[in-house]
Parts: sequence; structure tokens; C-alpha cells
Amino acid sequence: MNIVKIASMAVLLLGVAIVPAQAQSQEASSMETGQSRAQQLMGDIAPKLAELTDDVLFGDVWERPGLAKRDRSLITVAALIALNRPEQLRSHMRLARQNGVAEAELVETITQLAFYSGWPNAIAAVGVAREVFAENDAQNGKPAPSTDDAVVVTKAGSQPSVAGAANFTGAVRVDMRFQRPLPARTGGGIVTFEPGARTAWHSHPLGQTLIVTEGRGLVQHWGGPVQPIGIGDLVWIPPGVKHWHGASATDSMVHVAIAEARDGQSVTWMEQVDNAQYRGSGR
Repeated sequence: MNIVKIASMAVLLLGVAIVPAQAQSQEASSMETGQSRAQQLMGDIAPKLAELTDDVLFGDVWERPGLAKRDRSLITVAALIALNRPEQLRSHMRLARQNGVAEAELVETITQLAFYSGWPNAIAAVGVAREVFAENDAQNGKPAPSTDDAVVVTKAGSQPSVAGAANFTGAVRVDMRFQRPLPARTGGGIVTFEPGARTAWHSHPLGQTLIVTEGRGLVQHWGGPVQPIGIGDLVWIPPGVKHWHGASATDSMVHVAIAEARDGQSVTWMEQVDNAQYRGSGR
């Protein structure tokens, strides 16, 4: 890697450039235009910087197998808190939640850093966390606090769809993500995969159940065969088993995904499923 790329990567890691996760509407726009978020934000002014952002930071550093994306997210959030970069922190906190970092872990990170990076930085981070947590509650359909035990009905179409991002390949949409307040620990969502789309490799601490409602898809655990799944099929993934699932190459698929959280975490994301693995020719 030459000195230009090394210097550019250092600037990016300090939070000067954009971050890999943005608001839902921005993610959807990227899918529709075929441009990355870096290209949209600065490609017209600084095309080389956009290229380095995509190729070096997101295409290389974030994909390296030495650290899980969850750990990379937690490290990045900590650095941005210490540097007092609220705009980059906001987006990286969103990404951290997607990558399996629990809200309680983010709060503990802020508290720890208050004594090392400065009290004002921690107070600013608390404000960012409050916004991100509220967004996450709204997206997951978490009901507002109530003083009674009334049944809560969430109407179909009342919540926006969320475009799959860093933890998916291809066009993916998540609807009606649900996560209930403690002591409940079950959550999930309805996921739509277009042909060829799939999750990255991942695991769940307490396992996962999939219910296929439309189309045809595929599922595979690490070291096992790629298995076809279709309408009405139930799939059980045991705790801690590395696996992926998605649509077939020619058909879309919709499934309900249900998983339980342990210590606030329900999924650990890993590397992407490459084309050879998707076709079943590689492990």
C-alpha cells in the first residue's frame, strides 16, 4: 500500500470523511442510483477521496477478517467519542447497533471514556446516543411507555421499510422489525431478498428461526451444504452456528426471522458470502 493510500486511510479513520451507515432514505437512494454513499457525498468534488473511501476504508479495512465488524464498530465509536466528532459518531452508532453492539455497551463506552477523553466529549456523546436509541425504538416498533397492560397492535405499513446495508449482498428490505422491552428478549423482522441477495455470514447467541412466506431461497451453515428452502418451510439455526441465508439466484424470497437476545445482543455479523460460497462450490 503506497504512502498516499496510507495517509488517506489515516484521515478517514479520524472521522473526517463520511461513515458507512447513514439514514434510511440515504441508504435507499444509494441502492436506486447505483452509487456508493461516498460517491454521492463527495464524488463530484473529490472523486479520488470517494474512491479511496470505498476501496481502502470500506472495501479493505472494514472487510479484514482480523476483527469482527461488531468489534470494529465499537472501536470506531470509542475513537469518535474521544475526538468529539458528533456527526460521524451519530452514523457510526447506527452502524454499531446494526453490527450487534448493545445500547448498554454504548452507554458503558461513553461512561468509561468520560474519564479519559474528557467530560464534555462524553456529555456530547450522550446526546447523540439519545437520538440514535430513539430512532432505533421507532424503527423496531417499540411501544411508548404505558401505565397499563393493553395489547399493542402495529398496523401493516405503519412503519418504514429499511434497506439492508453493510451486512447484506444485493437488494434487501427489512419490514416490521420488532423488539420488545425487557423482560422480553425476542425480536425479529420480515426480510425480503431480491434474486441473488443474501446475508453475510453471522451467528446468533440463542439461535434463530426462519419462516419462509414467499419465493425460494437458500441457507447454509459453515462447512455444510447449501440447502434450498421454500414457502412454508421452517428453518432452525442452533446457537452460535455460523450461517447465511438469502434468495435463490433466480427467485426472490421473503421470510420472517425470529431470534432472542442474550445480554442485549441477538446477532454477530461476520464476513460477506462470496459468489463461490453462494453457488455452493466453496465452504
